[in-house]
Amino acid sequence: MYSISAIHYVFLALLLTAALVSLGFGLRKYWQRISHGQAWFGKELTREAVLAKVNWATFIRRGLLLERLKKRPISGIAHNLLFFGAIIEILGHSAYGLSFVGIEVYQSGFGHYFMELAREIAGLMILVGILFFALRRLAPPERLTAAGYTRKGFSPMEALLLATALLGFIAEGFRLTNPEVHSQFEFVGNFIAGLLSGGEPQILAGGNLALWWLHMLFGCAFIALIGHTPMSHMVLGLTNSGLANKRAGINLAPIDFDAEPEDGEKEAELLLGANRISQLSQKYLMDASTCLWCGRCHEVCPAAQTGKALSPKSIMATCAEYMAQGKFDDESLIETIGKEAVFNCTTCAACIEECPVSNAPAEIVLELRRNFVMEQSDMPDTMAAANANLEKRGHPFVGTSANVEDWKQGLPFEVPLFEPGKTEYLFWLGCAVTYEERAQNIARAMARLLEAAGISWGVLEGPHCTGDPAKMMGNEMQFVEIAQGNIEEFQELQIHKVITTCAHCFNSFDRYYPQLGGEWQTIPHAVFIDELIKTGKLKVRQDGEKITFHDPCYLARHNGIVDETRNVVSSVGKLVEMPRHGKNSFCCGAGGGNYWGGQGGTARINDVRAEEAFATGADKIATSCPFCNLMLTSSASKHSEERKVFDIAELVLDKLENRPAAWDRTLA
Repeated sequence: MYSISAIHYVFLALLLTAALVSLGFGLRKYWQRISHGQAWFGKELTREAVLAKVNWATFIRRGLLLERLKKRPISGIAHNLLFFGAIIEILGHSAYGLSFVGIEVYQSGFGHYFMELAREIAGLMILVGILFFALRRLAPPERLTAAGYTRKGFSPMEALLLATALLGFIAEGFRLTNPEVHSQFEFVGNFIAGLLSGGEPQILAGGNLALWWLHMLFGCAFIALIGHTPMSHMVLGLTNSGLANKRAGINLAPIDFDAEPEDGEKEAELLLGANRISQLSQKYLMDASTCLWCGRCHEVCPAAQTGKALSPKSIMATCAEYMAQGKFDDESLIETIGKEAVFNCTTCAACIEECPVSNAPAEIVLELRRNFVMEQSDMPDTMAAANANLEKRGHPFVGTSANVEDWKQGLPFEVPLFEPGKTEYLFWLGCAVTYEERAQNIARAMARLLEAAGISWGVLEGPHCTGDPAKMMGNEMQFVEIAQGNIEEFQELQIHKVITTCAHCFNSFDRYYPQLGGEWQTIPHAVFIDELIKTGKLKVRQDGEKITFHDPCYLARHNGIVDETRNVVSSVGKLVEMPRHGKNSFCCGAGGGNYWGGQGGTARINDVRAEEAFATGADKIATSCPFCNLMLTSSASKHSEERKVFDIAELVLDKLENRPAAWDRTLA
């Protein structure tokens, strides 16, 4: 009298089919919006084109295992309880369908430990997870309301899921009042059954059927509404994580300025960035559709956290609103977001590293920046001056009195030029260590270390820049011109190994030059020094001096170089970590051309970072990028007249034991 007859399951199957159709239509709505963007999978949406874009590692780690949600443990646990509880319940309900083909799933160990115990625990997991989110709605963290955007529609869906779980337990309790049914593992159901004991059998049987149907109706309603509410992130987030770029950090798509239409094709418009939704790629529209407005990106954005106009959350929310309103070709998008916000971005990629569903707000910002610069010839005055100086003089440092030979002053040997076929390593100087007096010490220190280690090295004749400032300020044309010139010279000189002191130079060489035909091995000086110390070519003393290390964004976050820098610092002193370090480091504020800008807001980014460094009580602040060094040196002078900020090459040189006897033991 307590069994659910087959006819009920037939109706349930029809209802579930309708719910899945509704889910499909809801998701189709998102794809229709996304399809307005620039082709991302290729000219034709084929199975091969899609599979070529799939990143199985991020699909599993971020999509299935919810890796990035765990950065906030309590919220991460709640998400995991909900997600894995739901997975177990779905598998259990699916397994029950096997009983209709003669397989009794409630027998043996599988029935006891999975169909009963595991599903019972899974139901409690869902309840606990839902209750956490329900309570948090009462007092939401600031990030959920930051930038004036809050996703609506979660609470009704959470209430629906809560009701579904509760009804499932109550229906189970009614079922277990049947004296013919025994289950030692469904402990919640047994407890409820105990409360119902003594009731009329017919009423209990009717209650079992009614509550079973309510449980199923609520569950099907939840599935049907997923694609029409913010709960769509359950599908979109998983998909988007599976389509994440295979390389961390910012990955700007190249612009082919020489592209010609293929046979039978009309000449396509050359897009110099984007000023409206339809000019963004389909992947960026997928990002905007997937975004939950959770504000995690806002919490880590150095611009947002120092009161500037930029909020990556606002960028994503604005794009999503334009898409929802069908404003795909509305050119007001770029003005709505605003020039100030677009140029506030330091390209630190913290927003990309933090996003639990693998969105890339910084890349959207840079597409807008490209449009401002290359289409509208509009950028902040200080950046424009640096950009003009780069074009006229080959470097962006306006007003410098240094010349290209100044960095060599004080060196006790003649700096060798790179010789094709003879020299093994090119020591790439770049513009910062050439034209900024403070940064010149970094070049001198590294040259001494190379010489002390007996490395075959040389430099280029004349000043050079990778073009990174131009690219990250939005001037892709200028970057391509500079890069192509460097590539031609490198090929003529048969350069195969390059050592850089600048994190931005390394990133350009390693990430963007291969797109233009530049193929060689690029090694950050921190990595090279670490190897020299490990192999004994450099011998250093460790005296216990407390040193805190600031991770350059373009090494740690963009390129995953974290351990090598710490190895070097630990070899000469005692490493004292700042609260935000490694891939979670806070930016110095120089990136994206903001070394020549970065004004506005309630504080300077470098000042915030310097305060964090001084709070560790360390004797010295170390870094491994000249731009970080310059920014932190400027801020450190407000705390102490004594020099506090050093590049790791300077620290190693100061503690070097196997320096030639002729050298002066003080830094050049």
